[in-house]
Amino acid sequence: MDIQKQEMKNGLVVASEVMPNLRSVAIGVWVRCGSRFEAAEVSGISHFIEHLLFKGTKSRTAADIANASDAVGGQLDAFTDKEYVGFFAKVLDQHLPFVFELLADIVLNPTFPAVEIERERKVIFEEISTVEDTPQELIHELYLESFWKDHPLGRRIAGTKDSVAGISRKDVVSYFERTCHAARNTIISVAGNISHRKVQALASRYFSGLPSGTESDPGPPPIPQTARSVRCKSNLEQTHLCIGVPCPSRVSEDRFAAHLLSNILGGGMSSRLFQNIREKRGLVYAIDSLLNLYRDAGTLVVSAATAHQTAGTVAKLIVKEFRKLRDELVSDEELKRAKECLKGALTLSLESSSSRMTYLAQQLIDFGRFYTLGQMLDRIDRVRRSDIRHLARRIFDSSFTLAALGSDGDSSLESMTLRV
Repeated sequence: MDIQKQEMKNGLVVASEVMPNLRSVAIGVWVRCGSRFEAAEVSGISHFIEHLLFKGTKSRTAADIANASDAVGGQLDAFTDKEYVGFFAKVLDQHLPFVFELLADIVLNPTFPAVEIERERKVIFEEISTVEDTPQELIHELYLESFWKDHPLGRRIAGTKDSVAGISRKDVVSYFERTCHAARNTIISVAGNISHRKVQALASRYFSGLPSGTESDPGPPPIPQTARSVRCKSNLEQTHLCIGVPCPSRVSEDRFAAHLLSNILGGGMSSRLFQNIREKRGLVYAIDSLLNLYRDAGTLVVSAATAHQTAGTVAKLIVKEFRKLRDELVSDEELKRAKECLKGALTLSLESSSSRMTYLAQQLIDFGRFYTLGQMLDRIDRVRRSDIRHLARRIFDSSFTLAALGSDGDSSLESMTLRV
């Protein structure tokens, strides 16, 4: 891995990886803001700003921005997470200077036209409504709201219709200048057929004037809640469930064991949940275990959907698998299969310039340094069966957080318990 890192005088960090066998270049501008850093009354403002940065700069209209990437056959997009916002592009290597300037213009020089703010507010209302109409997405939001109640990590990234409706242009400009427009909160990562010297020169040219600002404060870590959250919606054919527990953070030494445990539990067709609840009993179409990991907190959550009358049964079967992982060692075969699955997924995920660009940024955000693929694979291989059980004993006690989304009049929801 031919990687270099440079910190500019204003505190902005630039990372680049040379991949000479490619013709593509991927560039990302990563900003430490996101929904975690927001006050409750402006919940969703980071996501709102992400949308608005594409609505005009001092030198480009929204249409100019939309046309610019297409004009060179590239890809241009952005996303908001709970702990950062990312703006990224992928183009042929010859167009790196152009796309570097384009991203810098979008991120550094927005004008936040009032008419665009009102138009985009309606777009976000529709985005929020889409989640409300999608049970598979809504149930995860309900789970996090219960699990990290009254903490920013439990809030929705897009906010609520009420919070977004209350965000003014003044709020947008103030939050942008205080949190987003700060070199100490910004990382630039580039990967592909590039030279380090060229990347550093472009970063210096377009970002050296960015004020240092103040590094964003994530606040205290959340305290997990043991809770049951039940919500009913009309005309649902199934009950949707999320059942979860606390787990190690994204930077914990136990994160490798956590990923392997989650894979064994519900990571694929050979997993315990899939085999025991779908294949043997036919109670679900899909059932999954996933990790929501942040810098100082995490949760392992199982999600499933089943007929209303079998929701309680599925919930108890899920918790039964928790208990088995806590009380018994996983088999050598299970652990070996999980390791190969995890190593394969990680290796395959790093075969494009976009994924390597993202990997660079996430390593810097999480650790301030780079781990090679070989180092990561070695850490996975070093996890033992006893490590899995030790972790399971810590996280699978007798208390769980449950969120359920069912149809009106679904009496099976009321019989679910958090202790089994």
